[in-house]
Amino acid sequence: MFPTPLATIHDRDHPHIMKQRMRGVTLATLVSLVTTGVVLWYWQSSNEQFNVTQIANQLGLDPRMALPSVVVALVLMCVLFLGPLIISHLEGMCGWDMLKRVPGNLWNQPIYLRNYVVGPVTEELVFRSAVIALWSASGLSLKMCVLVSPVIFGVAHVHRAVSLYVKGDALGRILMSAVVQLLYTTVFGWIAAGLFVRTKSITGPTVAHIFCNLQGLPDPTKAAQYPGYKYFIWLSFVVGLVGFLVLFEPMTRPGVFVPE
Repeated sequence: MFPTPLATIHDRDHPHIMKQRMRGVTLATLVSLVTTGVVLWYWQSSNEQFNVTQIANQLGLDPRMALPSVVVALVLMCVLFLGPLIISHLEGMCGWDMLKRVPGNLWNQPIYLRNYVVGPVTEELVFRSAVIALWSASGLSLKMCVLVSPVIFGVAHVHRAVSLYVKGDALGRILMSAVVQLLYTTVFGWIAAGLFVRTKSITGPTVAHIFCNLQGLPDPTKAAQYPGYKYFIWLSFVVGLVGFLVLFEPMTRPGVFVPE
């Protein structure tokens, strides 16, 4: 799948490698979803009232939940990323002008397609829809699904350390990058898993994933670049985190924004 005279499988940002990997991961995701559906059907076939619609609901594919899940996810992400959004505004990176930076033909700019479309969609369908549906159907509590499944999601991103090693990066830098990647993706995984379980839809976690990829890792040290707003920016990081923690439960509570 990968051979090309100009790149190896470790050149993850090479256009050819990205396109081939996107094809592969899309196929793997479809196979995973079909396999998950078959297993769920087999496990629950003794229930005469069980049908395809219920399988789709377990996978978070209920269209009734899609819009509420997206709205809740966007509001919560904007609150959580209050500090980074303020910095983006000061840098002139926040607003409709950002959309002009997205190329019209995404396939000719595969890094955008990978980071903001294929990556988030396939990862959420596998690590949230398939994994949590199977684990919960097997008898594992939803709390354990939310707690443990994001760790697998985090570990799945550590492979990037191999590419850094092949390129000859310093071992300390590789370890630091792997640890930060593991922690950030695991924490996000907890948020996405919580959204999936509480809103019963994969659309909200997917939009949250795209949002986080657009924003990147929050960096409070950037506040030092704006002396006049420094303390305000630091405060916004704290307010955003506290606001997210306070709002998560009531905003995802069935019957408030999400249908029961």
